[in-house]
Amino acid sequence: MADEQEKLRARQAREYAVAANKPTSLADSLIALQAGIATSKETVKAKNIEIPTIKFEMAADAGDVAGMTAAAKEIAKASGYGPFQTKTFVETIVKQNTPAPVVTSTNATTFNPYTSVTTVTPVVTSTPVVTSTPVVTATPTGLDAATLALIQSLQTQIASLTANTQQAAIDRAAAEAAAKQQKAQNAITVLTDRFKRYGLASLVPKIRELAISGASEDTIALQLQETEEYRQRFSANEERIKKGLRVLDPGTYLGLEDRYRQIIRAYGLKDFDNDSYVTQFISNDIAPEELSSRVVTAVQRVRNADPAITKTLRDYYGIGTTDLVAYVLDPNQQFQKIERQVAAAEIGTAARKQGLEAGVNVAEQLAAQGITQAEAQRGYSTIADILPTATKLSQIYTGVLDQYDQAQAEQEVFNSLASAQRKRRDLIGREIASFSGASGLSRTALDRQTGGTY
Repeated sequence: MADEQEKLRARQAREYAVAANKPTSLADSLIALQAGIATSKETVKAKNIEIPTIKFEMAADAGDVAGMTAAAKEIAKASGYGPFQTKTFVETIVKQNTPAPVVTSTNATTFNPYTSVTTVTPVVTSTPVVTSTPVVTATPTGLDAATLALIQSLQTQIASLTANTQQAAIDRAAAEAAAKQQKAQNAITVLTDRFKRYGLASLVPKIRELAISGASEDTIALQLQETEEYRQRFSANEERIKKGLRVLDPGTYLGLEDRYRQIIRAYGLKDFDNDSYVTQFISNDIAPEELSSRVVTAVQRVRNADPAITKTLRDYYGIGTTDLVAYVLDPNQQFQKIERQVAAAEIGTAARKQGLEAGVNVAEQLAAQGITQAEAQRGYSTIADILPTATKLSQIYTGVLDQYDQAQAEQEVFNSLASAQRKRRDLIGREIASFSGASGLSRTALDRQTGGTY
């Protein structure tokens, strides 16, 4: 600390000597100092030390202990001392330059910042003069007007530099605050619009709270996804996770909802245009195309179907009339199974209209083969035509020829099974051969029935 102070004093002494011997160079020196202050922090630091040093000298000349203490603290602060260094420095330098009264005379010590020693200047009175206001001379000892002007100029420049720095900091803080506020407002606007479209206007206050606290748009969106309101709104995603399906982003989720509702509304199924059904469709990963097929089946093949088909469905599968459409639209039911059951009911109904009973197993088997309702109607019409004669002949030739019943007729008509057709022809041929036209069956009738296969 002493070495630093010594160097400072020596440099200041040189500057004052130059100022005293070459007064015409003061302007050039000021320009050089101004340039140095603008470009170097070290220069500013040095000047910050220089000014309180001069203040200290003036206070010491006046015997102003409080002034010396204040100036010493400024010197320590400008030098970058810590609390302990500052305390030691202030106590030491003030003590060294505080007048000490003696019996015969009083000597006042004067701190000279330009030398490394403390000089003693006699005071006229034998007792220290105590006044209410410290006496401070207008011009410190050893300083001329040019030097004072230089000091004042430096003070002005430092004050200006400090003021500019403070204003820049204020402007920068204001700009940062404005940018932060604008960013928050942008996030509020974007997310408010988005979550209102999600049907989550209740989360708008939360959006505003998070944005004002400084959270980014992405952070806010992620935090909102953890709210109970968000989970309820996109509840199908929870079920999809349980089933090993991927989570849908909000855009895809909402898009599916819109398509489902359009399909349902297009066919007037108001009872199914609700969140419960839409959520089930998403949970079970029902494609819009599949839903469309289900709706067509529910409306055209069930709701608007022949009552006889509805009855067959109920007989075959125990489905009540009022539950048929719901059953077809139930996403937990495999659509392929539903289609097969509806087709089986249509086939079974075609058989019933011919006085026959196909049975659920046969009807489902034929449905699985792709037999349509129209084909079933033609086929069972043929069976109804040939089966009575074939059945009668089977009874006559029991134990002699293979029997021919409805199952054989269905195999012959729907599957073109040669063995079934051969059984029927053998019966007819045996009848013709045995009775030579004398039996109750005329050749014309037998020929007509032989050619009536589907």
